[in-house]
Amino acid sequence: MRLYITGGTGLVGSNVIRLARQRGLEIIASQYGPEPEWQVDYQLEPLDLADHEGIRRSIRKYRPDAVIHSAAILDQIFMDQKRELCWSLMVDGTRAMAEACREVGARLVFVSSDWVFDGRADLVDETSPPNPVNFYGVMKVAAERELGAMEGLNYGVGRLAGIYGLNYAAPSLARKENGLGFDFSVYVIYRLTAGLPAAVWTGPKVNDEAHPTLASDCADMLLRLAQHDGNGIFHCFGSEWIGRVDLAHHIAAAFDADPALIAPTRTDQAVLDQMRHIGIPYRTRASTERTAEALGRRAFNVAEGLAAFRKEWDEFWN
Repeated sequence: MRLYITGGTGLVGSNVIRLARQRGLEIIASQYGPEPEWQVDYQLEPLDLADHEGIRRSIRKYRPDAVIHSAAILDQIFMDQKRELCWSLMVDGTRAMAEACREVGARLVFVSSDWVFDGRADLVDETSPPNPVNFYGVMKVAAERELGAMEGLNYGVGRLAGIYGLNYAAPSLARKENGLGFDFSVYVIYRLTAGLPAAVWTGPKVNDEAHPTLASDCADMLLRLAQHDGNGIFHCFGSEWIGRVDLAHHIAAAFDADPALIAPTRTDQAVLDQMRHIGIPYRTRASTERTAEALGRRAFNVAEGLAAFRKEWDEFWN
């Protein structure tokens, strides 16, 4: 199987590459920006998602069996300030990718997010109507709908949530608390294992409760989706939701660290000032049962994910 991956230098993409290579797949990974620190045997392909004709040329060149489109902008403030540019990258670029996949007969797996929801419902599933509260979510919903409306496209939307793990393309990247969930678990591990306090933000502008998802486990779900024969939306994230402070205590237990170093604290005021016009889903609880049935397994729960991550962490750094 020939697999084309966008966002290969990111947390999700680097784990997809690593797992796909272990399974003997032929890999083409798009690159935009600096080269990865760590590389397995795969083809690097320069790609700018703003160059929509360049996307089409690249897919025609390699004619992959499947494309996992994980490239995305994650900076909420940048997206809110540069809406036209970001729309071109994340919505129009996804449409161009889908058109190219349809042309060559490739299956497209588009990586979306639980942030298509507003975080107010007690429970949502793959069929629940989205209601995004920020521009990132708006763009993800728009891209999902582009795919759903495209006749003749073989596709799956893999929504992710609370991703954590080792970014094998940039393992030395610094982590910090940002209230949004990105890298939260790794930040807590770095602090606690060094014997340092780990601030855990609570309160406004924080995604306080979500589904922690180990990146390598998510990679398995996305690869399963790439080989699945059904179109639609799939929740490819952890099977259990949990609050941030409770998650920090689970991390401390999994990594034999002192839970007394966990320090719940109010959201940083500078962040509140910067993000005063940007909505953040406070709580995202979602069912994963439909996806588990379709893909043949459920994703890890909190304890399973952290146990697997502890093993990955020790193997990589020791």
